[in-house]
Amino acid sequence: MVNRSLQELARELDAIIDSSSDGLFVCDAGGRILRVNPASARINNATPEQLEGRNYLDVAREGLVLLPSAALEAIKAKAQVSLLQQSRTGRKLISTATPVFDEQQQLIRVVVSERDISEIERLKRDLEDQQELGNQFRRQLSQLQREQLNGRDVIAESPLMATTLKQARRLSQVDSTVLLLGESGVGKGLIADLIHVGSHRAQQPMIKLNCGAIPESLIEAELFGYERGAFTGAVANKPGQLELADKGTVFLDEIAELPLSAQVKLLRFLEDGRLTRLGATKERQVDVRLIAATNRDLKQRVDSGLFREDLYYRLSVIPIQIPALRQRQECIVPLLNSYLHYFAERVGVRRQLTPAALDRLCTYAWPGNVRELMNLCERLVVMSEGPLIDVNHLPAVVLNNGVAHITTSTPWPAAMSMVQILASVEREVLYQAHKRYGRQCRIAAMLGMSQPTVARKLRHYGIGRFVSE
Repeated sequence: MVNRSLQELARELDAIIDSSSDGLFVCDAGGRILRVNPASARINNATPEQLEGRNYLDVAREGLVLLPSAALEAIKAKAQVSLLQQSRTGRKLISTATPVFDEQQQLIRVVVSERDISEIERLKRDLEDQQELGNQFRRQLSQLQREQLNGRDVIAESPLMATTLKQARRLSQVDSTVLLLGESGVGKGLIADLIHVGSHRAQQPMIKLNCGAIPESLIEAELFGYERGAFTGAVANKPGQLELADKGTVFLDEIAELPLSAQVKLLRFLEDGRLTRLGATKERQVDVRLIAATNRDLKQRVDSGLFREDLYYRLSVIPIQIPALRQRQECIVPLLNSYLHYFAERVGVRRQLTPAALDRLCTYAWPGNVRELMNLCERLVVMSEGPLIDVNHLPAVVLNNGVAHITTSTPWPAAMSMVQILASVEREVLYQAHKRYGRQCRIAAMLGMSQPTVARKLRHYGIGRFVSE
């Protein structure tokens, strides 16, 4: 019974040794090879019959095993020895020899494991290649961003805009957090671009995120990333935008729309540059310069409990107020000429404004600011049939100087309260704007509202098909 158990144990040990993917061989205290598993024979390109029962130095002289030998060094040192070696077939090996002692602390065996690290080296090179490819993409993205910026006209004929650009250039030399303030369409994104491309981070990408365009349930995952299984649908690890922008810049537009839960995590990140993905426990250190922007009154949002006061003060370290287009009248004509030329060149035509049309456009209030001006120029270039753009080519909203024509079939009933009348007017304005512009972002730009506010009001009044943009 005992003999059978010993035999079973021996078979189990043989199976374990022979099935190991690492090379294993055993020497006695005199350096005689006692046992070689198939993986070791394959690594050394020799059969067990050629190695077993022979002294290590003898088979080494025949070129069947490697010198220097971890086994011989371990016998000499009576301690564990590891060597980095290269096999006859050119594969890299790590050989680790471990001495075995009897009860009298006499050396009786040396067990050597040989691990082929050629595959690990190859995977390491592949990883380095992938990282370099990622770096190339980042450099190309950064270069593309700079080229796109260079192709856009930054016109600052007015003293207010000239001061804004001067502030942007100065801020590009430091890493301070910047808060860009101004109405929708004034060019907050362009100022953010100018700050980034003039900084030492210009070779790294600038990642832009519109906080008002991402559902509240996804904003934290988008900003900070998540681990597999963090929530339903998280089938793989995903870095967030802050992590992807490491060494670069993150531009958070419509920061006022950031949910309170995400505001807490953003504040913590701004304090020490550390973030934790959703579902993870490990913190990551990220080096990011933050530029935020809003067209809302953040102080009012703080007073209403919709924005954290501590985050407000952390973001408004250096605020920049970007003037509305109506406050920089000197820029209107150069901007019109610039964008008309740009869009005309794109479609291969020539377009020019008549003095009368130019006069009307200069007296227009431009509630949508530069974005509205740019879109109008594209429309005029495409829709005009001749080289001259006259007053009759201008849209009704410009001819009426921004006042929408609202008609009501009957006067308001005497029983209607002021709140009901205002709601009726608001619904009519939104209805007309929806008919004219269709898309929520266009409605928001034309009415000087944020897109989430437009979406909420359209849904409230049941206007059109509610689409989140």
